[in-house]
This record gives sequence, C-alpha cells and structure tokens, in this order.
Amino acid sequence: MSSLKLSQPEGKFSVSKWLKHQVLLDVAEMEELCRHLAPFHFFNVSEITTLTDLELPLERFLQSYREYIDILKAGRVPLDRQIQRHLSCALTVDANSLYAHAVQPEKYMAKPLKPLVQMQLHRFFPSKTAGTINPMVMSHASIHWGIQLAYPQIFFDGALYSKVSDETLFPNTALFTKLVKWLRAQTVPTTFLWDDKKISTPIRMGKQCFTWINNHAQLKEQGITIHVY
Repeated sequence: MSSLKLSQPEGKFSVSKWLKHQVLLDVAEMEELCRHLAPFHFFNVSEITTLTDLELPLERFLQSYREYIDILKAGRVPLDRQIQRHLSCALTVDANSLYAHAVQPEKYMAKPLKPLVQMQLHRFFPSKTAGTINPMVMSHASIHWGIQLAYPQIFFDGALYSKVSDETLFPNTALFTKLVKWLRAQTVPTTFLWDDKKISTPIRMGKQCFTWINNHAQLKEQGITIHVY
C-alpha cells in the first residue's frame, strides 16, 4: 500500500532556481549513497499508475541502477524503458511532501506539496565544434552518464515566495545538503580527453568507475576517453 494520502489540495505551488548535479556512480557507490541518505523514500512522479506503484522500493531502484551500470560495463547502450523510468523519480524524507491524485479509476499520480529532490537520467552532448560537454541534452548523439539530482531554491505557495533554507518548513533541504556534501567528498569532476584536448567539466564521476569507464560504447564511438586521476 502506498504511504501517500489521497488528496485534492486547493491552489498550485511552483518552484524555481534549481541547483543541479550530474554524476555517474558505480553500483557500490550508489548503494553507499543510499545508506548515507537513509531514511528516505523514492516516488514515481512522472507516470499515471496504481496507488501501490507510486512508491518505488529501495531494492527495486537499486536493481534497476545495477542493470543500467551492467549495460554500460558490457559496452552497450541502456535503452530499457523500465530502467529509465525507475531512475527518473523523486526523493523525499517525508511522505507528507506529496499526495496521490486520482486521475482515472484506480489510477493515480504522485504530486508534490513541498519541494522534492528530483532525479532524472542524465545524458550529455559532446560538441566537437565548440569543444564543450553539454549536460542534460537528450539528442540522438548524447551519451548516457548516470543521473542528475536537482533541488529548487525558491518556493511559491500561490501567494508568497520563500527560500527553501528553513529545514523545518522544507524537510528535503537537509536531504539535498547531505547529498551534495557526499558528492563533493566521494566523487570527482570529470575531465574528458577528446582530439588531444582536455575538457574539464563539473559533471562528476565516482572513483570506482575508473576501472571500467573506457568500455563505455558511446564514448568509444565518439573517440572520447576519461582522464584518470
């Protein structure tokens, strides 16, 4: 049974000024991150589904992430739609930050009441003409590179704008802060080697990925390698 309450709140809220972090983690690193952030919940916020399927169990998320990484390690491109939807979800420490909205008979959507940490599959586009690596570009030529984690800084409740710094009002602010500190301590910014040039980026990478990253089929196709620290 979903932990979300059925509700139809009045009015709409909006958020803005997102902070975004893109990262590729090995499976063991993703497991470590989830342990570090616990307790928290994963919720499907992008699909109409049954009430029981709105919350994504941690074990199911990790299984999909493991499958995603295994595909990259095997030199293939992750195209499985179930994996893609499991890695595009929301994280929250408080299930009361969302509600279940009835859309059809026995079908629901999870909708936010307060800011959530938004996870999306991440792909980047390497521009040879500009010599740049451009995150979150979903073109045919873009390269799979883990996930993006984002959190807004401004909340609008329909009447007033607020910064999300007050953790008593916005419980996921602490979750995102904890997440960012872990990323800075446990991952490194990625430097790409392409046409004898080094391209430094803020896109991050887990240190355990260095042993297999040059098996990445899309990197090979573009002639891109990774600088190993």
